[in-house]
Amino acid sequence: MLLVSQVMSLLLLLLLCVMELVCASSVTPSLHQPPLTRVRIIEVDDDYDEENSKTTHTPQSPGVTTSRVIRRPCDYDPCVVQATPCDKISAETGCLCPGLTGPEERPEAPEVREVKLDRSGEVFVHWCAPRSTVTHYEVTLKDGSKQLVFGEYLRNGSLPGVKVGEMVCVAAGNKAGLSEKSCARYEPPQPDQAAVSAGIIAGCVGFLLLLSVLAVVLWRRRTCRKERMGDAEGLGNPSYTNDGAL
Repeated sequence: MLLVSQVMSLLLLLLLCVMELVCASSVTPSLHQPPLTRVRIIEVDDDYDEENSKTTHTPQSPGVTTSRVIRRPCDYDPCVVQATPCDKISAETGCLCPGLTGPEERPEAPEVREVKLDRSGEVFVHWCAPRSTVTHYEVTLKDGSKQLVFGEYLRNGSLPGVKVGEMVCVAAGNKAGLSEKSCARYEPPQPDQAAVSAGIIAGCVGFLLLLSVLAVVLWRRRTCRKERMGDAEGLGNPSYTNDGAL
């Protein structure tokens, strides 16, 4: 009887050891596995100012929150006279100016938008600035004559003595040299269609008023003539006397 109880105790002890080994083998691999990390990739597409819009993402520690300010493009129109330079606006407001080539490179050619006759009788030239560093603009005829120089912030100017059909050109310059010329032909001014229509309408109205006045004059003249003829017939009739008796 004592032998049976000892055997049962040994079996129970072996069973407990086997169970501990099974539990240890099932838990140990999970303790040595590294935690899973999820990476989120965000693509940013912004080509307004490539140099100033580059961003670097660095790993962050858990529990750390960072904020990022998004810079907007400046209110810049290359075809409008710049009262305030874009770099000054950027320094004051934090906006982004368009990317420009440096002063060591020749500027790109400006874009001539309009060549027309102004009220002073000179030819008015309007152009748009290139995406380059510019210190001045030169406005000439295509043969190089009648050269005028305008400041870097101007976008228009007047050129005297230009004949119809001549080519007016604009070039941008800096210390590296002048850009290629951008030219447009000076065409004769076209009549204003609205003014022509208004003139035609005014002429028609004036003609109708003249016809009305003539009709009234002719009617009055005819009426007066009939009255004079009636008076003359009454005086020449012998059936009437001065005192009205027969």
